[in-house]
Amino acid sequence: MTPSVPDEIAARVRRLSAAQQREALRYVTTLERAAQPPMLTAFVGSIPAADLAMMTAAVEADCERIDGADW
Repeated sequence: MTPSVPDEIAARVRRLSAAQQREALRYVTTLERAAQPPMLTAFVGSIPAADLAMMTAAVEADCERIDGADW
């Protein structure tokens, strides 16, 4: 019978030096954070559609122009 993934990971980590185990822990912590939704997703949908339309229009009006003398 093959070991489960967590058992296999634990067995391999036990064979590492203490410093490598700390590095593995940092890596797992990073993976856990990456799996969580970003904190900004709480704000999705919080800007009214009319405001978004005004922002879009402002960006399109001001960002579509190129001033060759500006650079």
